[in-house]
Amino acid sequence: MSGGRISSKAPDKGSFPLDHFHECEQEAKKYNECVAKHQLMPKRCRQFQREYLECRMNKGLMDRESFERLGFTEEVSWETEEQEKKFLFNRIEEMKRKARENVQRRRAEKQASGVPEVQKPKLPE
Repeated sequence: MSGGRISSKAPDKGSFPLDHFHECEQEAKKYNECVAKHQLMPKRCRQFQREYLECRMNKGLMDRESFERLGFTEEVSWETEEQEKKFLFNRIEEMKRKARENVQRRRAEKQASGVPEVQKPKLPE
């Protein structure tokens, strides 16, 4: 404190004022009820998270930010467990397909370069 002035800095990203006037209390309550209902699995309550954050932005309790920057991308915004399972299954299938393509491409590259393919040992029956 030089000259009787207190220096301050802006809050870190992610910190924001408390809702002293309960302006977003209903949205917070809905989210907390959803999390309790779904046994503390917040992924199932993404819509309520969005509504709460939207309220905070609208009331000036936090800076306006895109939902994508807040982690609400399409791949993690499932509304139901079935949607999540379907997404994960499709992602695994895509990874398997890419792995098969890589194996085939490498085999073709080895054959083209003249490197003999390693024979797999046969297991005794």
